[in-house]
Amino acid sequence: MAGRAAEAKLLGDSEPEPPVDDLRKARELAPLSCKSEEAIETFIAHCDVAARDLLMFYGDVVMVLSIVLRIRRTLDDAEIDRIISDMEAKKVLAAERRRRTEGRRCEFASERFRAECNHTNVAASATF
Repeated sequence: MAGRAAEAKLLGDSEPEPPVDDLRKARELAPLSCKSEEAIETFIAHCDVAARDLLMFYGDVVMVLSIVLRIRRTLDDAEIDRIISDMEAKKVLAAERRRRTEGRRCEFASERFRAECNHTNVAASATF
């Protein structure tokens, strides 16, 4: 279901080809949790929504995987894990850089405020 959700995310408004094999496999597994055809349909629909929701915050990873997959035509588990790990490490590094930049900006603002206060205090004491 995640492959289907990722394809829908990448294609936007375009309707992707139905993943016949993925849906067949989902229908084969659904009876492990469901007893009726209606329950199977509901379960598959729920899995669709859950997969889309899980991927919502990982659009950049889905995009990179899509590009690499188009180039290489196939990826094994280890390659996918490495790509995801690299992307997540880059996100953490970027967030840390933003945090440090913001910290330096706050330090400069504090120093400027302190200097202005000192200047005001010196000027005020000179008038007395």
